[in-house]
Amino acid sequence: MSELESLRRALAQAVEKAEGAAELARLLADYQARLDEAARTEAEALTRARDAETARKAAEKQADRQITQLAKQLAEQKYQTAVAEWKLAKLQGNRWIKIGEAVQAKKPGSVARAVRASSPNAGKAPKRTDFPVEKPAVPEKPAAEKAPPVEPDPRAPLFSTPLTEYFAVPKGPLTRPYMTVAAIVDRRTEALLRYEWRQVTNFGPDDWPKMLDAYRPSMLFVESVHAGPRQGNGGRWLDSMAGRDRALRDLVEACKKRGIKTVFWHSGGSVGKAVPVAELFDLVLATTEQRAREWRAALRHDRVLVLPHSVQPRVHNTFRAEGGRTGGVATLGTAEGGGPLPAQGDDKTSYDDFLTAVRRVEVVVAGPDASDREIAEIEACGTPVVATGAAELAADPQERDRRAHLAWRATVPVTARLEPVFSAAGLPDVRNTQVVTALVAVRDQMELDQAITQVVGQRRRPDQLVVVAEGVDAGVVEKTARQAIGAREEGYNKGVLPELVVRTTRMSTRGAALARALLLADGDYVAVIDPRDLYGEHYLADSLRRFAEVETEIVGKAAFYAHAAGATLLRQPDAEFRFLPELGGGTIVSRRSVLVDLGIADLSEEWDETLMRQCRSGGIRVYSGDRFSYVCVRARAEGRLFGSARLEGYVPAGPLALI
Repeated sequence: MSELESLRRALAQAVEKAEGAAELARLLADYQARLDEAARTEAEALTRARDAETARKAAEKQADRQITQLAKQLAEQKYQTAVAEWKLAKLQGNRWIKIGEAVQAKKPGSVARAVRASSPNAGKAPKRTDFPVEKPAVPEKPAAEKAPPVEPDPRAPLFSTPLTEYFAVPKGPLTRPYMTVAAIVDRRTEALLRYEWRQVTNFGPDDWPKMLDAYRPSMLFVESVHAGPRQGNGGRWLDSMAGRDRALRDLVEACKKRGIKTVFWHSGGSVGKAVPVAELFDLVLATTEQRAREWRAALRHDRVLVLPHSVQPRVHNTFRAEGGRTGGVATLGTAEGGGPLPAQGDDKTSYDDFLTAVRRVEVVVAGPDASDREIAEIEACGTPVVATGAAELAADPQERDRRAHLAWRATVPVTARLEPVFSAAGLPDVRNTQVVTALVAVRDQMELDQAITQVVGQRRRPDQLVVVAEGVDAGVVEKTARQAIGAREEGYNKGVLPELVVRTTRMSTRGAALARALLLADGDYVAVIDPRDLYGEHYLADSLRRFAEVETEIVGKAAFYAHAAGATLLRQPDAEFRFLPELGGGTIVSRRSVLVDLGIADLSEEWDETLMRQCRSGGIRVYSGDRFSYVCVRARAEGRLFGSARLEGYVPAGPLALI
């Protein structure tokens, strides 16, 4: 009987194992089917994108040919018309014709007058070069042949094609879309402020009443503009600014009667010459505190604030120029050692050309007459500006990139600097203040200590910290966080305490723990903090600034430093400042609503790869920023972050990576 029972148990175990194997096979087949379906969906999306790109290029090529032909025909018609008019004028001015007409009239006196008045020279004949080719509007785009379809590939891409490649001055969105401001400013300031509010500039001394009725602005913002290549509003207000007519005075008085706040910004020039205009306004702004004191003494009132020169992240940013950096050195002002930057003239495209040019060179050498405002704008575009030593800096790419990043970080966006202006003018300043939640999943006390140290060390601390812990008591987590925060209270974050949310769980995977933390997040943005990695003190502030520079849903790093086996290596250095959805999971900062919709996969190490695949399939814009302020740390140099990436040799660890 015992042998029969043993045989029966053995058969039962065999059947159970067979059922388990069958279930495992079914799960594997189901997973492979889902993987194939995801690959097919991605391939279809890429095929549609490729078809659209092919159609666009074909349409642009055909349209360009049509435009060129039409432009040539129009120029030729203008030339022929001018030649006919010249011939007619020459014929009408011919002396013998006029004399013949006078003789035919049988008036001897008129003959003498015709001889004296007629001129044998009707001017020079027109030339074809006098009529440049001016292209008309682009015709409608024709249909184009479809590109070959993309074959499905279930593997994760190593380095995909960027979604958007080059810098272009954007059209929006606005920081304060509820506010309309009538502005009399130069071209540079128009670019600085155009994304801060609904800005109206297309009015002059002859039509400003219509503008007030049509747009009903909340504020009149006037700058101390001067005649020259950067003058704004078509130069229509220069006489009023110089006191030669009453148009500006009448405009300010009309604004005050309607309750429209009036602000004058003295951005440069003589204080004394600007006083007659500035005293008309409710509020006067100076660029420095020293200038503000001069203005208070000149105006004999205290309605004077400081609005320093700043940059506009939507315009002055590190987004790549077409073709990338081509090398070389440019000059600013009277500096020597390179080609000059494009003049920022009155043509509306010249400032865009300037912004593109500074993204192409490696270094800009500034002369003694270069203004701080120009230098800041160039540095905000990621190009280092030096007084001397440009050749040495251009020859050392690591030092050049480091200095460029530090200079970019030192520039100040204009958005926050306008807040005191609104407060003094009695106007609301309603905008997104970027409430941030940090998500942390830890497995033990060591990871907890490391993660808390990284979070509390940020100059821009998160507003909420959600910790999902395994094997650590909730009370210990809270105590560790409070102690770490309290130890840093004497520093730059004194008094800034994030809300702490703690959950303990049996964490099957790190992705599952992060998914649970995400459900507890309240911030507008969420930042994933990997407790194994290192984060510089500027990491979070730098990442959040990228959202102000480009239109994106997720920000992170595809280029970063990775440390393993005692060496720190630079991963994918060409993947900076691009829409390129292959980000390291520990670098992800996302709009919370987007990440909630996408979800975080129940995986230990590949949850970020799955997330990036979802972004590609769903058309979610993902932006790769700079390489600094983060080091990915792993025990061994293997896996997707190391083996599948292009590594650029050994680089120093620590200060270089975590600046």
